[in-house]
Amino acid sequence: MTYEATPKGFFTIMGKSIEMVSKELGELDVDIIGSNCGNGIENLVLIAKEHKKHTRLPIMIQANAGIPELVKGIPVYPETPEFMAEKCEELIDIGVSIIGGCCGTTPAHIAAIREAVDLNSTIKS
Repeated sequence: MTYEATPKGFFTIMGKSIEMVSKELGELDVDIIGSNCGNGIENLVLIAKEHKKHTRLPIMIQANAGIPELVKGIPVYPETPEFMAEKCEELIDIGVSIIGGCCGTTPAHIAAIREAVDLNSTIKS
C-alpha cells in the first residue's frame, strides 16, 4: 500500500488509514502487509511503526530514495544509499521482515540496504 502524510496521519488515496488497511488485509488472509513508493524512508519508518501496532503479519517496506525533485527536467532522488541504510536499523528494530527499494533506488542503494540488514542481523543474533 502507498500512503500520503496528512495532519491526521497516513492515508491511502482512497482515504483508508493504516489501521483500516491492516485490519481489512488481515481478514483477507494475506501473507504479508506493507508499504512502498510515494514516500522517503523516514515516512516509511513511521508507517512501519503504525502497521506493527495493528497487525501480527510480517511487514515489508520498500522506500523511494526520497521525494524526487525536478532538476533541469530530470527527477533527482535526494536520499543517499548511506542515509537509507542508516534507517534500516530502525526498520529492523520495529520488526520489518522485508526491506527493499522503490523509485530512485539504485544498485548502490540496494547494496547498502543489504549490508545494513546483514550487519544488524549479525549484531542481534
